[in-house]
Amino acid sequence: MSDLPVGTVSFVGVSKRYRLGGLGTLRGTLAALSNRVRGDAARDLWALRDVSFHVEPGSALGLIGPNGAGKTTALKLLSNITQPTEGQVAITGRVSSLIELGAGFHPELTGRENIYLNGAILGLSRHEIRQKLDQIIAFSELERFIDTPVKRYSSGMYVRLGFAVAAHVEPDVLLVDEVLAVGDASFRQRCIEHMHTLQQRGTTILFVSHNMHLVRSMCTTALLLVGGRIRAHGGVEEVSAAYENAMLTGDGHHAASQATDPATASSNGQVVLTSVQVLPVPSDEDYGLPSDRAATVRIDYRAGRPQRIGRIDVRTFRSDGTLCNAIDSLGADGHDRRFLELSGSGAIEVCYDPLQLTVGRYHVLVQITDPSDSLVIASGQSPAFSVREAYTVPEPGLYMPKVAWSHRREGDP
Repeated sequence: MSDLPVGTVSFVGVSKRYRLGGLGTLRGTLAALSNRVRGDAARDLWALRDVSFHVEPGSALGLIGPNGAGKTTALKLLSNITQPTEGQVAITGRVSSLIELGAGFHPELTGRENIYLNGAILGLSRHEIRQKLDQIIAFSELERFIDTPVKRYSSGMYVRLGFAVAAHVEPDVLLVDEVLAVGDASFRQRCIEHMHTLQQRGTTILFVSHNMHLVRSMCTTALLLVGGRIRAHGGVEEVSAAYENAMLTGDGHHAASQATDPATASSNGQVVLTSVQVLPVPSDEDYGLPSDRAATVRIDYRAGRPQRIGRIDVRTFRSDGTLCNAIDSLGADGHDRRFLELSGSGAIEVCYDPLQLTVGRYHVLVQITDPSDSLVIASGQSPAFSVREAYTVPEPGLYMPKVAWSHRREGDP
């Protein structure tokens, strides 16, 4: 595999087995040896079983799946933190990873000193680190705390510094685990934008997240792991839909309970938007919805268990990408709290009366945030729809205003 282009990632028949039990003590070691002699496989935990995939340079692959599916194990194999039990792992070029919060940081050293330490671990010379130091500090926005020992940093500050270093070493391959969920919304958005920039420059990205909105916005392809095995692999929309369906039916949770990755152990609430529709659907699509009549956006959802939310954001876009309007469930004054929790199955409807869009093609994007309103936990998009109006002016703009005309001649009372 040495002749692979720089930035290539390859898994060929990879399996990873962990041994459960008390290895490290005399009693645990003797018990493990006894079990092995008896052929007892109960203590064998296969985090990955016969996993194969190939990622071309410059691509972005989303690794998704329930907790314990083997996603973090896959990244640790790629980072050379651990070795496969079976199969071959190949990754070419400089690898930069952000897998565990604070990994590679020394708590007693300052942020500045840890930049040099982390950069050296990632293969940069001291001169190269010095050249990039100002960029790294500026991106992390930790100027005030850069000479403070990192043991006093919050989890969000760890993420800022860790990502700033990992993303500025000009990696050929960037591995990013769920740690971005700790950062605030504005920093997370800057990270996404920076990863897009890296990808345009040819960096290969492997992105692990439970947040399907981030996966859809970041990745072009995805791989679904369930119970350490590949369940689906292909386009991000198709694989994301397969994951959401598995989570809602309980299939993913059942498989995860059969093989749990020791590296992960947090629960994850799940809300899925099963459809977003603009109603009524016209009998003649080319004719479209009348601009002067009412239209309704219907949002169908399913929640595996009660899930508290922040707000529901609904935006209408024209086919050229122009944002035409944006509303949310908190209302104009931000105090409408009727949507605090979603559970089971249901539908939310937003009525526009009248629709007031000008002639053209549109779609509606819906996003639901977590209670802190900093993380998008579910998103969905309507099919494209057409709008018609009674008359058309040369440049109709974004909407059809409701107006009243009047005419007063000189001398009229």
